[in-house]
Amino acid sequence: MLVLVLILGAVLGSIVVGLLLGVVLAGAAAFVGYWTSDAVALRIARARPADPEQYARLHNLIEGLVIAAGLPKPRVYVIDDPAPNAFATGRSPRHAAVAVTTGLLNELSRIELEGVLAHELSHVKNDDVLLSTVAVTLVGMPAVVAPPVFGPLVRLAVDPKRESSADVNGVALTRYPPGLISALERIHATPTTVHSDSRAISHLWIASPSSRSGLDERIRVLKEL
Repeated sequence: MLVLVLILGAVLGSIVVGLLLGVVLAGAAAFVGYWTSDAVALRIARARPADPEQYARLHNLIEGLVIAAGLPKPRVYVIDDPAPNAFATGRSPRHAAVAVTTGLLNELSRIELEGVLAHELSHVKNDDVLLSTVAVTLVGMPAVVAPPVFGPLVRLAVDPKRESSADVNGVALTRYPPGLISALERIHATPTTVHSDSRAISHLWIASPSSRSGLDERIRVLKEL
């Protein structure tokens, strides 16, 4: 993204002025992206804080998993959407958030929900949540405006293997692969997708609304563990 802005700056102005402008714009974008991307992602998803009493099961599961993973408890959000899905966002383990849809809470059993939450917390523990979160503002939002130009950059910015890695680390945390396997199968079998299917955050979801083709392979890998 930095290189792209530098090139555009050089093309639109003189070489020196364009490069200086590009450095300033790229630096400002990186600064804003680092500090605000998580809030932007949550707002796009229409997430709201999960009340500890109303969503006691959700908080209890997360509290148990963060103790096992050695992580601080993230902020917990709920998204009013019937489609089962979830994502993690944030710039560090101490500034992370996990958001789940009401459909996920309603349709999944406790064991299945634990598997999904362990997957999302693995993103936080693996530190890949920072890159995917910052990509929301630096690449994802421009991709909404100009998909042909910025769409491929989303795929380049976010490693497609991060989901499979989080799957494996998630089941290592719960020590029960069937929980996540069953959750992914339920999500895969659901015909509806989340209403917040913006390209800006599509890469954050445990099952991307824009493409579910990789779920079969992820399920197959988990079954071989």
